Amino acid sequence: MDFSWVYQFMALLWKNFILKRRRLVALFVEFTLTLLFAGTLLLTRKILTIKKYGPFNYSLQPIDKLPAFLGMPMIFPGPWELAFVPSKSVVVKSIVDHVKRDLHYNFTVQGFSSEQDFEEYVKQENNSKKVLVAIIFDHEFQNSDNPLPLKVKYYLRFSSFQRNKYVGFVRTEGWETGVLFPTFPSLGPRSERSSHGGSPGYITEGFLAMQHAVDIAIMKYYNHKATQKLFREVTVFVQRFPYPAYSHDYFYTFFGIFIPLVILFIFSMNHLTLIQAIVWEKENRLKVTFLFLW
Repeated sequence: MDFSWVYQFMALLWKNFILKRRRLVALFVEFTLTLLFAGTLLLTRKILTIKKYGPFNYSLQPIDKLPAFLGMPMIFPGPWELAFVPSKSVVVKSIVDHVKRDLHYNFTVQGFSSEQDFEEYVKQENNSKKVLVAIIFDHEFQNSDNPLPLKVKYYLRFSSFQRNKYVGFVRTEGWETGVLFPTFPSLGPRSERSSHGGSPGYITEGFLAMQHAVDIAIMKYYNHKATQKLFREVTVFVQRFPYPAYSHDYFYTFFGIFIPLVILFIFSMNHLTLIQAIVWEKENRLKVTFLFLW
């Protein structure tokens, strides 16, 4: 078995020892930095205490009313638009009328023959600012009198920009519908002080209220009397799951930021010393040869 690498490694260690012995000041600085950073970590561990939070219980949130910001003229002065696709279907138009009536808001209803036409409409100047939502039914209606299929599929297209600014969060990444978990998970509940769930704002932007109204309108289309009787006796709320008490140790947050800097500063002196020695050897055209006798 070839053990030549062991001798080469021992030779490098011996050379490094000689370089350290020649530069005692640099060696002292390395030891001082190591002790200083180690002491800083121990002191930080003593100062930063473990705090307990919770438990958290959240209140009920109604979803049969639109958020209050829709009536604020400083956000948008005129009535909001309610778009729907396809415009040729009598059934879809009837469902949208029920949605408008149940939400008790004077929407300006705007129909489009296709989703592409709607996209072209909102691309025009200022049109995207006044459209609250577009209800897109994913079904090919052959003519205007075609009934709604038993398996209904529709989309709600809200703006990717945050409309409601009077909440405790700022949404910068759109609705993030393709993400199941946050990029940086938290120890406790997400938006722990918010009963409405925080970002992206399914309650505060009116998404759940609109979805609930569309679902009721579809139910009324199939059985109007039974649906009316049901929702006279039933009120739908949403509520976040409670979250138990948890401990938050801020030392690990500090540790994750501080440790890379500690490693960088501790080994930087060693690297600088080695680079200086190599440059000195090159300048003086020295070549160190290690001879081993077997």
